[in-house]
Amino acid sequence: MDPGDCQNVGVLPNIIDVEWKLEVSTNSPGTGSDNLLYTVVLKTDVGEDIRFTCNSQQLQDLVYKLKHLVRHCEKIKTELS
Repeated sequence: MDPGDCQNVGVLPNIIDVEWKLEVSTNSPGTGSDNLLYTVVLKTDVGEDIRFTCNSQQLQDLVYKLKHLVRHCEKIKTELS
């Protein structure tokens, strides 16, 4: 193992951009929210994209958890100041 590799152990890449696309499944009758799929691509600073697909509820859950994480980090930052 090269000693230079050790400095990146346990370090996650930074997200620098987000792309998303909404797809509607037309194979089943109706076009309700259950037929909506979101493809999300997280662009990172190391050039390796993180891609996933989710439905509306999963996307709402993700947004809620990210907002909760931001509030938690801001609270910790305030406590450390």
